[in-house]
Amino acid sequence: MRYSLRQLQVFLAAAHFENITRAAESFSMSQSAASSALKELEQQFDIQLFDRIGKRLQLNELGRLVRPQAESLLAQASELETSFSQHLQPGHLTVGATLTIGNYLAVDLMARYML
Repeated sequence: MRYSLRQLQVFLAAAHFENITRAAESFSMSQSAASSALKELEQQFDIQLFDRIGKRLQLNELGRLVRPQAESLLAQASELETSFSQHLQPGHLTVGATLTIGNYLAVDLMARYML
């Protein structure tokens, strides 16, 4: 894959705000980092997604075409992340130890990991 989810997020934010600075702020990133992400996305495919009118970004025909696909892809990535997170439930661990280790070492070690 030649693009990142972050690049798609910046693309969608820039499309929404029509401004790279506001798009960057929405992700708490610098304007230059957001500009670089968008520039790299466009350069990787040798395309232009926006018409630049001063500081205003306006989606061009290709940008309007790929926007719904980018939104769908990010929604699917979010669903996948949610699925992963839901399966991170605490499990049970059984530890066997000799009486000496159990009485002197294991109690202190287990106390560090108890919730």
